[in-house]
Amino acid sequence: MKITREQLQRIRRRHLGYRITLVYELVLLLMLPLAQVYWPLLSLLLIGQALVFMVFVSRFSSLKGTRPVMYALGSTAIALEIIWHLSLLWIPDLGRVLTLPHVVVWVMFLLVAVVRKVKSLMREPFVTMSVVLGAASGYLTVGIAGGVLLTAAWVMQPSAFVASALPAIGAGGDVSVAVAPALMAASFGLLTTVGTDVLTPSNVTVQVVSNVITIAGQLYVAILIALILGRVQKRLT
Repeated sequence: MKITREQLQRIRRRHLGYRITLVYELVLLLMLPLAQVYWPLLSLLLIGQALVFMVFVSRFSSLKGTRPVMYALGSTAIALEIIWHLSLLWIPDLGRVLTLPHVVVWVMFLLVAVVRKVKSLMREPFVTMSVVLGAASGYLTVGIAGGVLLTAAWVMQPSAFVASALPAIGAGGDVSVAVAPALMAASFGLLTTVGTDVLTPSNVTVQVVSNVITIAGQLYVAILIALILGRVQKRLT
């Protein structure tokens, strides 16, 4: 397969985006303890995550058909993130109303990002280190999406979580802001099958959510291995 100079340039930029995404998501994961202390930090990190997807990955992706959807969801998620936090500061009642649509849009955006990442990796002409790092970044994206999904479950059914295993909520503080970093960390525990103690075992809804996160992580790894082995075998034959 002959690759033009323009296509090669886009591949290099896309691969750079894969590496940047992985580094950024690792930083986000490591910053969760600090986000528990400084509550706006997680929101800033999520906004940065959306910008990384749109500027460094989707911009140079070969999946042009769904690019407008990616940009629309990403822009909406960023706008709702800002409006949500401003509402919690100045109009708390409006902020509580916006909590559910806010997390739903984020879940949709991150899930679309994961699906696009898998499709994009399947279309890569070569399996390079950058492609492998891009696949790893997709795995971490599943964990971030799971954290937002758990936050949505908390908003809809807080009794499904073990209150004693979650951070204390200060007077006047919004519960979603207070527990979001802990739920994000719990999602990565489910993703890696380590587990978490913040979920109520008797609640079916939250157990289904936790199983979805775990199964999605395992399926992603299986798809990744099949992709890499298939490409390597193709190059050897």
